[in-house]
Amino acid sequence: MKIETVHRCPYCGYMYQVVLGQTAYSNLFSDPGASVAVHSLIYVCPHIACGKTEVAVDAGSPPASQKGRADGDGHKVKYELPNVFFSARLLPSEACGKQEFKTPDVPEAIFRDYDEACRLLKASPCASATYARRCLQAMVRKKFKLKPGKFQNEIKTLSSMNGTVRQEVIDALERVRRMGKFRAMPDDDVKVLVDVNYDEARQTIDVIEALLFDWFLAPAERDKRVGALKAILEGKNA
Repeated sequence: MKIETVHRCPYCGYMYQVVLGQTAYSNLFSDPGASVAVHSLIYVCPHIACGKTEVAVDAGSPPASQKGRADGDGHKVKYELPNVFFSARLLPSEACGKQEFKTPDVPEAIFRDYDEACRLLKASPCASATYARRCLQAMVRKKFKLKPGKFQNEIKTLSSMNGTVRQEVIDALERVRRMGKFRAMPDDDVKVLVDVNYDEARQTIDVIEALLFDWFLAPAERDKRVGALKAILEGKNA
């Protein structure tokens, strides 16, 4: 699994530097006679008001490649497993959306679709991607005040907004549109889901989480800080 340089706590949203042995702990469980190796990764939020723990695991084929020196402390070593066939986040559970997004700053309908996409991720990646697509479309309409229409046209509108939206965001939205859309059969009225695998659906949820933070949480936090600064200045001038 990828060990990030900077990590955002899924509980409180706090961004912090990842330091193996301090804010992250990496360990490998393996036996010379076993055909499976398990790599665990634990993040501990350093924010004084949080301090909660995340736990993720990978299972793959031994031997694992080792990066860094143990120096008597295996927690400071990064391991990479070949042929990973299982990967999961144990804490907080992937069976629901991150609670940091359940705030008045995120519209309830948007959070519900995001939460449902998370809950369906393992059981049905196709259904998860479809909910994720609807969630992203609602986010685009809310953020940029667009009238409801085809997602393809809405993305084209964002592309024409002279750099207001970064190109990598446009590319991500287009990828999600293709991934989670319905495809009508030409000979009848039946609709089927486009095939989506777990990794693709997981990446779609990652896009939602990044944009929820960038489009809704961060601006709200900036507004709160500006409001607090304004109150201080008004108090001084009173």
